[in-house]
Amino acid sequence: MKLFCSLPSPFARKVRALAAEKGLALELVEVDVLDPASPVAALNPLRKVPCLVTNDGEAWFDSPLICEWLDARPGPRLIPETFDARMRVKRIEALADGLLDAAVLTRLEGVWPGRTPEQRSTAWMDWQWLKVEGAIGELERHLAARATEGVPPAFFEGEGVTLADLAVASALEWIDFRLPDRPWRAQAPLLATWLARFSMRPAFAASAPVPPKP
Repeated sequence: MKLFCSLPSPFARKVRALAAEKGLALELVEVDVLDPASPVAALNPLRKVPCLVTNDGEAWFDSPLICEWLDARPGPRLIPETFDARMRVKRIEALADGLLDAAVLTRLEGVWPGRTPEQRSTAWMDWQWLKVEGAIGELERHLAARATEGVPPAFFEGEGVTLADLAVASALEWIDFRLPDRPWRAQAPLLATWLARFSMRPAFAASAPVPPKP
């Protein structure tokens, strides 16, 4: 299986970490989706990564769907099979992905070369960041409801690692990596404690963001 991706992509990281937890091998193909000659254009009409191409040549795109496809392969399940547990995990994933959508828009407004400094909108970036703060606040409340004597649980849902954990950790570490001038830990001390512990998990740590190629 090939995963077309950008290594710093948090959505790709979520997929890579899930595959690592399941012991699935992925051949990583680094691409630049802004390049008109990128092979992703022929695989995903949305021209986005990650994009998974299976051994029989079928393309799957959008990280939640790719994770669903991979989780159905042999290995430990990262998405529960029972409906209620599954929906709780998917809800956290949706919150983390929405957080990322807003954080990515915040960054793009600040760095996209198609805009001049005068065209960049601080109000737009602040509006997007308000969504990030809302999501982080909800994640903090979720951990607080499950905390024991002020100590956050090891996992967001249940007693073992799930896609929820991978999605949240990928989102938060991307913010640290790409938006270091946007601190969030003071707002969410339980979430900060949880991330410090979860980020040391070998399967997740191995997928850490890397500096982009010069």
